Amino acid sequence: MSKVTQLSSQVKSINLDIDGMTCAACAARIERILSKNKNVLDASVSFPLKSAIVDVTDENDNLEEIIKSVNKIGYKAKEASDEVVDKKIKLKLLLPITSLIMTLSLKYLFEAGFDTVAYIVGFIVVLFLGRNFHISAYKKIKNLDFNMDTLISLGSLSSLLISILPSELVSSAGENKMFLDTGAFIISFLLIGKSIEDRVIEESVRTSESIKSRMPKTLIVKRNDENIEIHTKDVQTKDVFIVLAGEIIPVDGKVIKGETTVDESLLTGESIPLPKNIGDAVVGGSINLQGSLEVEVKESYQKSTYNIIEDLIRKAQGTKPEIQKSLDKITQFFVPSVLFISLITFIYKYFIQDVVLIEALKNSIAVLVIACPCALGLATPIVLFKTATKSKARGFLFKNFDILQKFGDINTLIFDKTGTLSSGIFKITKIEMPDEIMSEEIFLQWVASVENFSQHPIAKSIVYQSEIREITLLSAQDVKEQSGVGIEGVVEGQHIKIQNNVDSKESSLKVTINEKVYIIYLEEESSVSTDFLNELKLEKEIIILSGDKEINVKKFADNLNVDEYHFGKNPEEKLEFIKNKQESNQVIFIGDGINDSPSIKQADVGVTTSSSSQIAQVSGDILIHKGGLETLNKIFKLSKKSKLRIYQNLFLAFIYNTLMIPIAVIGIITPNLAALAMALSSISVVVNSSRKL
Repeated sequence: MSKVTQLSSQVKSINLDIDGMTCAACAARIERILSKNKNVLDASVSFPLKSAIVDVTDENDNLEEIIKSVNKIGYKAKEASDEVVDKKIKLKLLLPITSLIMTLSLKYLFEAGFDTVAYIVGFIVVLFLGRNFHISAYKKIKNLDFNMDTLISLGSLSSLLISILPSELVSSAGENKMFLDTGAFIISFLLIGKSIEDRVIEESVRTSESIKSRMPKTLIVKRNDENIEIHTKDVQTKDVFIVLAGEIIPVDGKVIKGETTVDESLLTGESIPLPKNIGDAVVGGSINLQGSLEVEVKESYQKSTYNIIEDLIRKAQGTKPEIQKSLDKITQFFVPSVLFISLITFIYKYFIQDVVLIEALKNSIAVLVIACPCALGLATPIVLFKTATKSKARGFLFKNFDILQKFGDINTLIFDKTGTLSSGIFKITKIEMPDEIMSEEIFLQWVASVENFSQHPIAKSIVYQSEIREITLLSAQDVKEQSGVGIEGVVEGQHIKIQNNVDSKESSLKVTINEKVYIIYLEEESSVSTDFLNELKLEKEIIILSGDKEINVKKFADNLNVDEYHFGKNPEEKLEFIKNKQESNQVIFIGDGINDSPSIKQADVGVTTSSSSQIAQVSGDILIHKGGLETLNKIFKLSKKSKLRIYQNLFLAFIYNTLMIPIAVIGIITPNLAALAMALSSISVVVNSSRKL
């Protein structure tokens, strides 16, 4: 059974919805503008998601200024709403189909002699239905900037212009009229491509937001003996609210009245109901399955487990890997280069090869249209979005995509032992008894009755072992505990003293009862299976790095079939070991405690779990929130699959531009077919990105 654990709070960012982006170059330009703001620490703009995540020094003072800076360059930015709306696609399928039908009619209208009607239809398609491309291109050119819309607009408008020029200037047979359908085909094919892209992206967004859409937007809380309705975002600690059967618990809290079972599958994927009684913690995002509950708020909405997970996912979805940043830089120079190639093509064809004007123009326009880099811009963002959503379902969260991609390529895994590979639960392997008549059950009963007063992990393990044997605990008097030394007390008139056995190299306790000495030998249980580590060892180097005694670490490593282990390492020595290892290898370190935090931070990738200390979680790059360390295999698999998917997309995009631009320059492809090919290129990348990871 997988139980979700409350997570520590994370840093908040400004989330923006941005309208008007049509390609990756738009996103890159908005990022550049945002980064110029001195109060912006980091900015990441996603073209497919039409959103931005902006880290700032002070959210309240900078939000309006940031929005204005985006709006000033021709886009529409606003703070992302918590309300989940059914995002309407601007370019519905009906629009591109209508455009295509109108375009196909142009040929027949010209042949029937209805030239005026044909021009009206053509102008509607190019100027009205394609207006968003022209408006975007105008805004970019006005600021001496270029994007894919620049190429689309110039290509379609050039065709429109040529079609209305006097025939004797371009063609003796009136062939220029058919350039009208060239411009219309460019717009129609691109509208179809955009519509399909938007539909696929919308489905991905809708899947991710299905949980959020079910979260209550308001709730009734008790304050000063009054019931008041407030927005869920405004809930405060110590507020008390009621959750009825079938409702989602909106924030983390503690049950103060009632009992029920809850379904945490929205967070963990585990559908087995968990019982909740008075005093038990409940987690935001879980579903109350039975009677009504009265819950006291333990964390504000911003710090609730559900909201933290959503923030981490959105942050990961908004990050850009280095490969995408490189592509964004390429697109800044790509469009001007295409404009130059198009111009050179026309000059060479018309003035040097002495090709007729109409054919030279066709070649030039075909180059403009076919070189649109939208497929290149879509190669990574949709994969990033799907990967971040999948990671949550598979039990882990990552802070940025470069970390996840790097993860799959690293072959050295270093594990902390205590609390990471080990469960923190000790089992009794042997009890060394002096020659006397006393059963192990009586001995354990006395020892556990004293240890029940201690919070030490070994003490709790002794009590747990007695419970497994169904031994009833007795009352103990005069209990005294000395930190780091041991505990003592009186049970049934017997003075019992329990200490760490410093004379032994093994994990053991020295128990003195009325001056007679007993030894309890302990072994820490593993939290992972041998099969799990054996599977990892097929491809990875596994090392155990521990501060424990040699005999304990060796026995533990032998049980798990791990060949390399290091013992007796303090935090500074662990850190130094990782630094030395990094001289020849990249390193993943998996730890859980405060003392592991420096090593987690130093490693190329640091991994923690939701049961780790808060400082370890903050230091780590990947957080496993369900499934335990076995989730590592899922992380490796998702890392490799998502990286492969991006490389597939880049191949599809690059092979398209590599092959098609020379073909357009030579003159083999017409502008109409160039528009269709460009649309199909984008669709192929989107469809490939949307396949199951």
